Amino acid sequence: MNQIKDIIRHSEHTAEVVIESESIATSARAGHFVIIRFDEECPRIPFTIVDTDPENGTFTIIIHKGARLSKLINSLEVGYEILDLLGPLGQALEIKNYGTVICSGDGAGFVPLLPIIRALKKAGNKVIAILSEFTEKTSCLRSNAEKYADEIILSEDEDETIAHINRLSSEMPVNLVVMTGPTHMMKKISECTRKVNIPTLCVLNMVMLDGVGLCGICRVMVDGQRKLTCIDGPIFDAHHVDFDQLQNRQRYFV
Repeated sequence: MNQIKDIIRHSEHTAEVVIESESIATSARAGHFVIIRFDEECPRIPFTIVDTDPENGTFTIIIHKGARLSKLINSLEVGYEILDLLGPLGQALEIKNYGTVICSGDGAGFVPLLPIIRALKKAGNKVIAILSEFTEKTSCLRSNAEKYADEIILSEDEDETIAHINRLSSEMPVNLVVMTGPTHMMKKISECTRKVNIPTLCVLNMVMLDGVGLCGICRVMVDGQRKLTCIDGPIFDAHHVDFDQLQNRQRYFV
């Protein structure tokens, strides 16, 4: 139970890890995540559920060296028994045919968008993925996105990403933007899409301890109301998120 069944190593920095859990494999949807503690010395870390295989009772996460696992990532092997596993957690994205959807992410922070891109495409959407800060460390993210996205656009920074969104929205109707990445980047993109009246969702990446709403560390203000990313999110309407308050809170956990 909770055993690693396969590891696909893309580099010394990044690996896809397939984990056995029939309950998660059969119930997880795009937007859900798990919290894992690999051993007694490892902190509890949230990971996006990037794929599921209900037939084999497994689900997949992507571990990146930046996720406080620089020592652990190369020591994991097939057969490894995970100490603690909790999930699926959070609220899944409502999947339907919106039309044309832009999915924008930043470097390793693009991971939460992978299952969303796949689910949106299967629902009949045209999906355009904008991946910024692309490096050899995150090459597997592009290859995963290319399986389902209609178009991949590489961007150097947030300003170029905003320029791409403005260009695309002038060329065609854009019905939804789904984004993730640094808070300051999401704030600027949100301001951009508000001006051109494109509904926009953000997938927040927050520090969490329990994942069930007890610690309150992952709280965020949405429409002036206190929300918890672990149980109310991680997906929120970006035009109603207080990104300034969120950025100030995150400084405490740097």
